[in-house]
Amino acid sequence: MPNKEVIALIAIVLIVAAGCAAYFYLSPEGKGEFGEEKIEIKIGVMPDEATLPYYVAAREGIFANRGLDVEVVPFHSAMERDSALNAGEIDACENDPVGIMVLRNAGYDVRAVSLELQETPEKMRFAILARPNSNVNTLEDLEGKEIAISRNTIIEWITDALLGDVNAKKIEVKKVPIRMQMLLADEVEAATLPEPLASYAIHKGAKLIISDAMLDETVSQTVIAFRGDFIKVHPLCVDKFLDAYSEAVERINTNPENYRELLIEVAKIPKEIASSYKMVTYMKPQPYPRDSFEEVLNWMRNKNLVQKDISYEDVINESA
Repeated sequence: MPNKEVIALIAIVLIVAAGCAAYFYLSPEGKGEFGEEKIEIKIGVMPDEATLPYYVAAREGIFANRGLDVEVVPFHSAMERDSALNAGEIDACENDPVGIMVLRNAGYDVRAVSLELQETPEKMRFAILARPNSNVNTLEDLEGKEIAISRNTIIEWITDALLGDVNAKKIEVKKVPIRMQMLLADEVEAATLPEPLASYAIHKGAKLIISDAMLDETVSQTVIAFRGDFIKVHPLCVDKFLDAYSEAVERINTNPENYRELLIEVAKIPKEIASSYKMVTYMKPQPYPRDSFEEVLNWMRNKNLVQKDISYEDVINESA
């Protein structure tokens, strides 16, 4: 007859297979108990439009309905967010392919469980802008001109993709608000900015030279990332998280104006453009594409940002 430990192990396997919110407890006296426990997940986010589905899923009980206790933790810089992830202070985060590969190269087990957001022909996410009083009017006019970016980040990857064969002189201005302020003050010839600050800068007189929405290919994708150890312990919870995220996306896409005020709040959209700011069409969970992965990885290898062997299978969780 099986001993109590074996029975408990079998029970745990069966319960975990059924869902991530149930647990089985075997006391020292051999008495078993069933219970309900919501799995806690802390997800780190930045103040941008990609974060909206997390807030909707948390505030409207979509996560809770799936046995998840999700706390959306805001950060003001990617460095702070990634440090918290590496320290185990958060379990997941919104990130980007460049950031994920930098972390993997540094030895951290971080995995992209789904695409998060990308540009569409209707909606840009990143743009190269010229200063208001610039003589730059076309992409070719940027040849030899200074463009403010943040090096070794998704901003530089997108800048290179947007520039194509144009050789601009990239200068480092790491903080996005300062980069925008310098652009509007005519202190730099051009800059690469993300939304919503790109739209705000255009509203203030900056010239749109090119955006990711103008290309024939997708270059500006972000991802949902989890710590590898969390995925190993709670694989079904990740699936439930993505299922909840998918429901939040459907609610937003069905009635986008119902969520404008929340978007303004979480993405810090300036009041001057808040009422006219174009709402994003959000994506259902899906794996980050292999061809996009290879493009970013090759770019990073050429810049010597990655020295370790990094494979698609190591980084991308395809359960989405």
